[in-house]
Amino acid sequence: MGQGTPLDAVGLGASGALANRSVQRASRILSAFTVERPSLTLAELADRADLPKATAHRLAAALKSCGLLSQTADGRYGLGVKLLELGAIVRENLDVVQQCAPAMDAIAAASGETVLLVTVDWPRREVLLVSRRNSPHPLAVGSLFGRPQPIPPGGALGKALLAGLAPSEAQAVVEGLSLVATTPKTPIERRLLLRHIDRAREAGYASEQDEFIEGASGVAVPVVFEDGRPLAAIGVVGPTSRLADSVPSLGALLLEKTATLRPARPQGRVRSAVR
Repeated sequence: MGQGTPLDAVGLGASGALANRSVQRASRILSAFTVERPSLTLAELADRADLPKATAHRLAAALKSCGLLSQTADGRYGLGVKLLELGAIVRENLDVVQQCAPAMDAIAAASGETVLLVTVDWPRREVLLVSRRNSPHPLAVGSLFGRPQPIPPGGALGKALLAGLAPSEAQAVVEGLSLVATTPKTPIERRLLLRHIDRAREAGYASEQDEFIEGASGVAVPVVFEDGRPLAAIGVVGPTSRLADSVPSLGALLLEKTATLRPARPQGRVRSAVR
């Protein structure tokens, strides 16, 4: 629609335009919350959403009535539990989640450990946990859904994703990462990390021990390729005390159960993962 085009000309009309503006403003209210700022006063909410205070109050009340916002006794607003329900529906209906579900079920049943599925946003160099199978063991490793984070240098899942790229592409991505140590064993020296990735590429799977979380280990493989790049990775994670001696067998299990989710060998020229 060109600048100055009447709304009636595109079929919205005055009432449609008003409704559209209300939806956009409600979206700004919801987007005002972050991991760092999970609760906000009305004044903070209006400021972060760039709305008049009266408008923010009216929209917040409407969103609260739908369960999309919550409010504490002291008047602070937060995201509502209805969003958890909607988020679960989104996660379970992602194509990659549906594609990988049978493999995850089989890996979880055979290993008895927690199985994770992460997706990757290559331009942003971020990973996102989208599905999980929990271990029946009382001592297990947990992870948070729905929080994008930079590709971690110490995680088996991150290294598996990088190993799924051509060497030159992996190096380009690593050069753009901010390598932060989360344990004394995190490989934050770039040449060391690239050696880890090369070994993972040769073996077909990545592994780590106490590199991301002290006392936890993992084994992972890249899956669901598009244009030569992995879109996701599946990994087994658990206490180092249980996984330390099982890396080769877990790697073989992952390769077997995800065979239909990976190309037999790299095909064609890999398109740049960095934009």
